[in-house]
Amino acid sequence: MTVIDRVDAAAASAPPDASLRPAAPLRLRFAGDRGDYWRLMIRGGALQAVTLGIYRFWLFTDMRRFLWASTEVEGETLEYTGTAVELLIGFLMAIGILVPVYALLFVASLEFGILSQLSGVVAVVVLAGFGQYAAYRARRYRLTRTVFRGLRFHQGGSPVRYAVRAMLWWIPIGVTLGLASPWATANLERYKMRNTFYGNLGGSFAGSGGRLFVRTVLIWLLVIGPLGAALVAAVSVIDWSAVMQALGRANVTNIVIALQGNDRVNLGLSLLVSGVTWSILAGSFLYPAYQAIVMRWWLGGLRLGGTAVASDLRMRRYYFAYLRYLLYVVLFTIAFFAVVGIVAGLGYASLGSSIDFGTSNPRDGFMAGPGMIIAATSGIVAYVIYILGVSTIYQVVVKMRLWQVDVESALISGIAALDHVQAGEATSSAVGEGLADALGAGGI
Repeated sequence: MTVIDRVDAAAASAPPDASLRPAAPLRLRFAGDRGDYWRLMIRGGALQAVTLGIYRFWLFTDMRRFLWASTEVEGETLEYTGTAVELLIGFLMAIGILVPVYALLFVASLEFGILSQLSGVVAVVVLAGFGQYAAYRARRYRLTRTVFRGLRFHQGGSPVRYAVRAMLWWIPIGVTLGLASPWATANLERYKMRNTFYGNLGGSFAGSGGRLFVRTVLIWLLVIGPLGAALVAAVSVIDWSAVMQALGRANVTNIVIALQGNDRVNLGLSLLVSGVTWSILAGSFLYPAYQAIVMRWWLGGLRLGGTAVASDLRMRRYYFAYLRYLLYVVLFTIAFFAVVGIVAGLGYASLGSSIDFGTSNPRDGFMAGPGMIIAATSGIVAYVIYILGVSTIYQVVVKMRLWQVDVESALISGIAALDHVQAGEATSSAVGEGLADALGAGGI
């Protein structure tokens, strides 16, 4: 063998240059401290109670800043630049938009012939459309307030077109009892991601509805299947002639009395109740599994230029979060009512004999005294404190934990594509965020 042959053989057997290999996927890191988040949420809950809920705009802002700043990508964190004043102004503007809408819907519900009969359906469609519109605008607001490496994300596209698209998908979803939902989700995610940008770098979504369907169809069969079978069985066994005769009675009481002795009607109702009960229990138990499946599928479909995301999310981590939440709520409930009982007992023992709780007589009826007013007010205050406590536990034990789980499961490849991005569009208003908040369609 010649010298040249030996050199060629050595070069062929040598490992490839490391600089030519594709970079290994980069795992995201969550750097937030749970104790700090507990303190943030407890303080925010207390201030919400004192300010009658107004402080929640500042609390949402603090929550986002904490979660964004706790998310590390290659040693660099995200930054949330939104302000509480923006959220408050957006909410007030949204109320100004929705009040006339609600007024028109109320007028339409009055006696105006067929219009009043259809007013309920019109109200559902209009408000649902506003909800989808608001959700898209809210996403645009949050993206434009998200900064990474000094550059903003932003979102184009038409919120009206997105709302129409989302509502049209409800038709096949309803007809198929939810079986079409995976394709609807994939279609809407593709629309959102192809209108999502980091600077001048455009996004896309690679997840398919068919793949999500395969992963979730078993859950659908376990939740919806028994309900559908119970419905079919109930329809087949119910004595419909007896039902039609009973519906001709003068009032509801007579209708119930007429149907009580009919064995076939009772059997049909029992089947329906059994199917609904099973679906509720199975749905509650399988909801964390469904969430985990959809989140892993969604993360695996995200693309931003040449950057791709994968996920190795484990379902059990979602279940651990919800089980921990249930345990904390049980412990909090026991401690809360123990404290309430002790305080109420001490208060009654020291002041009960000197406070008038009211009188009752046949002529004047019941007259509430100062003691009854104090008791009612204390009950309302205790209820608010309890609800805020349960909400605080949920935000820390479930919301923050699932955010951490999702972040730590994400693997990013091709991150070098983000190195040469140029600045994109300016920020957008918070009206969409306010609409989503007012309609209950908002989120972190």
